[in-house]
Amino acid sequence: MLSHFFQDFRYSARALRKNPGFTAIAIFTLALGIGANTAIFSMVDKLIFRPLPISHPEELVRIFNGDTRGNPLYGFVSLPNYLDYRDGLKAFSGLAAYLDRFPANVSAGKFGAERLDAGFVTANYFTVVGAKAELGRTLVPSDDSADAPPVAMLSHSFWRRHFAHDSSVLNTQILVDGQPFTVVGVTPAGFGGIDFTNFPEIWAPLSYGVKIDPLLKSQIPLQHQSFSPFGVVGRLKQGITLSQAQAELDALATTLGAGKPVPDEGDFRRLWPSLVNATQAARQPNSHISLLLLGVVLLVLLIACADVAGLMLARSEARQREVAVRLALGGPRHRIVALHVNEGLIVSVLGAVAGCGLAALGLNLLVHYSPRSLSFPIEHVSSLVDGRVLLFTAVMAIFAGLISTFAPALKYSRSSIVRAIHGATSSSSTALTRKLSPQSAVVVLQLAASVLLLVGAGVMARTLWNASQIDLGFNPNHAAGASTDLIRQGYDKNAAAAMLNRLLDSLCAQPGVKSCAIGPLPLQGAQSTIVKIEGHNSPDDKKDWVQIPRVTPGYFATLGIPLFAGHDFRRADNAGAPGVAIINRIMAYKYWPNQSPLGKHIDHVGPHDQSFEIIGIAVDTAGYDVRQAPDPVVYLPLAQSYLMFPWQPDITLLARGSGDSHLMLAAIRSAVAKIDSGLPVFHERTFAQQVENMLEDEKFLGRLLMLFALIAVTLAAAGVFGLISYSTARATRAFGIRIALGATREHVLWLVLRRGLTLVTVGLIIGIGAALWLTKIIASQLFGVSPTDPLTFVAVALAMAVVALAACFIPARRATRVDPMIALRNE
Repeated sequence: MLSHFFQDFRYSARALRKNPGFTAIAIFTLALGIGANTAIFSMVDKLIFRPLPISHPEELVRIFNGDTRGNPLYGFVSLPNYLDYRDGLKAFSGLAAYLDRFPANVSAGKFGAERLDAGFVTANYFTVVGAKAELGRTLVPSDDSADAPPVAMLSHSFWRRHFAHDSSVLNTQILVDGQPFTVVGVTPAGFGGIDFTNFPEIWAPLSYGVKIDPLLKSQIPLQHQSFSPFGVVGRLKQGITLSQAQAELDALATTLGAGKPVPDEGDFRRLWPSLVNATQAARQPNSHISLLLLGVVLLVLLIACADVAGLMLARSEARQREVAVRLALGGPRHRIVALHVNEGLIVSVLGAVAGCGLAALGLNLLVHYSPRSLSFPIEHVSSLVDGRVLLFTAVMAIFAGLISTFAPALKYSRSSIVRAIHGATSSSSTALTRKLSPQSAVVVLQLAASVLLLVGAGVMARTLWNASQIDLGFNPNHAAGASTDLIRQGYDKNAAAAMLNRLLDSLCAQPGVKSCAIGPLPLQGAQSTIVKIEGHNSPDDKKDWVQIPRVTPGYFATLGIPLFAGHDFRRADNAGAPGVAIINRIMAYKYWPNQSPLGKHIDHVGPHDQSFEIIGIAVDTAGYDVRQAPDPVVYLPLAQSYLMFPWQPDITLLARGSGDSHLMLAAIRSAVAKIDSGLPVFHERTFAQQVENMLEDEKFLGRLLMLFALIAVTLAAAGVFGLISYSTARATRAFGIRIALGATREHVLWLVLRRGLTLVTVGLIIGIGAALWLTKIIASQLFGVSPTDPLTFVAVALAMAVVALAACFIPARRATRVDPMIALRNE
């Protein structure tokens, strides 16, 4: 068997070497399909296939909350609930609470302060999740005691960037929100706790986070059950199943009064807890788009395999006499099959090697251009030398080799010996009239898959076009913004409030700055709250929710937002002056449709129930989700509302000039440094970048679909061209007879084109049916376009018809030039 295998392998290799054109085209075609699959698999491997990179992840569960029993909606719980579960549940070897997406100002050694994500965790967190330190030690329960010194762990990436993997980092001090912490350890590379896409740079005990962070030490009592910022993770004891632990949790929740109102917390009712596998919870946010991408690239691979299968069928057809002679001389049919399969495997393996090169390039591009919501830092994406990825590539190569050669191998190993030796000339006349053949089926599937991808790309393109035509309500040119945080840098409320005008004056004094202000970036959204509106009484089940951005005078001029009525804020609208407000036009029309809202009041604003008089109306601007109509907005003077919500201490400095917007970012950095060189500047972006980043998920998905659709259409066109060229060549005798009997060249041209139109019609029917299913899956990503948008479907149908006719035209034109005498003499 080994001897036969090596003989067949050497023969197949020689045969492919003698046909370099065929071999190169087949290898490149499969390289596209395998490379796309390898790149996408490398990107999403950790998100949907791997368990969490911690010890025995199957034992880890998270506690979610819901309004009813068995309905896990919210992944966060309150501190009292965590303490109740920790003390009352026996099914767990440990329960830990955490806040792993918390902003913090961090200063390390010679580096200035920077804004990073921190993980504040109960000190048993690392014990519960089963994680070890790469250097030093992890946090331990004793670090949570009241008299313990403040300690922290660094992430591997932070250690690499700031300390160049220096082991002497242990026992050095860093500043977290202005407070010194001693470094006791470094987490392993890629460690993100119980999340695949969140990677805190600093890990510190939650007990210290409560003391230093403005959210946790704000006036919202941590003892309130309605305040639920904490995640809770637990490890099941050995022998305890998830259903057993859930039964114990349900019994405890019933005892604690789940579903009943909580005293002294208004109409809030205690939530019902549910257990969810930690790995499943971590995969859920990105599993939808990840599986969609894998499905798309698998389609591309199938199209590539179909193309190669068509090439193999044509190649096998040309070798019928060779196969027949082998069979006539006593060669077994399984050796004939082996010859075809060997050729396919050689091509697919070489395609896989080339595909890995394409995947390495494509992976870096995918990670670079992936949206922030997917969060794929390059160091956390599976490497191409990763064993799982190489195994996946190998499986894809074998799959591609088998699927592209098995059909032609079986077909021609069973061919008639006598007819094959004599050339089977009688069948040539049916080459263009046969309704269904393996080659035709392959091409139809290619066309159907191409239609599917083109429709998906088309509706996404229309979504992005519709979004680009929205009137944003502000001027995105020549302006930029960046944030800083006085409170987390150690300033108290009064000192921070006194700094606001100094920062503004410093910014306005920078060269090139024409106007400046403090307020939220456009398209960023703002804090929403319930208010009472003068002259409008809402029923209890329909509260008056409004957004309340806090801004300084000059905000509307800096953003280029016109005032519809009234006037702008003034410096005199300070903390000691009567409260004033500016609303947007949609709020004016909603609550005062037939009268002027100027002079009306917005009451019960914020935790201290402040009141504000309306002094102006601003033009509506697009919100965080441009697909939704703008919400009612109440702009408040920053001086009268600073730290109204103390868990939002960041301020964003905005500047407008006349030149390059990036010069405004430099002006903001310089202005902040002149006031306090230790203040971090973060979230820097121009207004144009802010506009570019809107609908980034949709743009990412649309670009990928368009890229893969173009690849698919190119491969499908090649398939149509190859099939029609081959069929035309086989029908040379039939064309010669027709022309000799008086057929016009137009008639011959139509015979060939009709075959292509028949293929594309069948492919369109199948592809459009599949596309109706695909567009329902991505319906949530669409804006201003129906999942069954007729314009897109008609455009795709016309485009595919044009592509098919173009692919058919060259062989059709060649058929019209057949010389009857030469064709008949050759036959």
